[in-house]
Amino acid sequence: MIRVLHGEDEYSRSEALARIRASIGPDEIRDPNTTIFEGRSIQLDEVIGACQIYPFMADRRLVLVYGVLERIQSRDKSLGDEWRDLSESLSSLPATTELVFIEQITLRENAVALRSVGPSANVQRFQKKERGELEAWIRDRFAYYDSAASRESVARIGSLVGSDIRLLDQEIKKLALYAGDREITQSDIDLMVPDSRDANIFEAIDAVFARRPAVALRLLYILLSGGETIQGVLRMLSRQVRLLILTIELRAQSVSEEEIGKRIGLTNSWALDKTIRQSSNFNIQELANIHRRLLAADLAIKKGEMDDRLAVEILVAELSAA
Repeated sequence: MIRVLHGEDEYSRSEALARIRASIGPDEIRDPNTTIFEGRSIQLDEVIGACQIYPFMADRRLVLVYGVLERIQSRDKSLGDEWRDLSESLSSLPATTELVFIEQITLRENAVALRSVGPSANVQRFQKKERGELEAWIRDRFAYYDSAASRESVARIGSLVGSDIRLLDQEIKKLALYAGDREITQSDIDLMVPDSRDANIFEAIDAVFARRPAVALRLLYILLSGGETIQGVLRMLSRQVRLLILTIELRAQSVSEEEIGKRIGLTNSWALDKTIRQSSNFNIQELANIHRRLLAADLAIKKGEMDDRLAVEILVAELSAA
């Protein structure tokens, strides 16, 4: 049997693969009957050879191939010519072999890559869920953990976490354990679930001070791809820097963590804990310098003196080198 698992929803794709692997048997049976091919130097004859091996103490064996169909679709010239006639090579696979192609992207329908595996292949697409689909999935996941949440709570957790299914599952499981038998409220979510935008801002600031500008920019671009504007990102960075300065000042006065949260307006326990821990890594002079540069970048963008994305890239590079 030939399967194709493709699409950007990594969590659902991984779950589907885990079910396939589990169907082969327990670890001691599955492992010797599984062959994995990944990387840039996959040879078709080696894949076909692995498929021809008879299973050991099992009904089936599993052959997993990562990334080849994407390369076929993009017409990667480094891929051997033998891959052009893939459907013919796969036509005589033994019934005891399950061949699975795993792709991180969504392959185009009726394009060369999917045609190459033949019409009998079982193709499963795992696209990122749209808002309605995502909220339905969140409700189902709460039910999976024997919990329940109102429509408003479902929308709230979706807005905070975004479309990362793996992260959503972690947060839903945490909420279900926290709430026990009662319905999960928006107050529970605001207390227990960090805003994914805040998480990226924290990590971006850490990356800047660790002299890792590429990481910082990647995290900021994630925010931009989620719908934030450049100036919105700058405002979030400025806000976090101000919170860090206030936290350092309050800690110097031996103010309790709970009281710090009240004074700086952070009610989410995760965000407060992260801010307090992050404040230990900096001093006020460093943070004041960052804040001045953020304001300067914002002003340059507003005056039209610099392209907004270029301004952020230069800002991050300068701060990382400071």
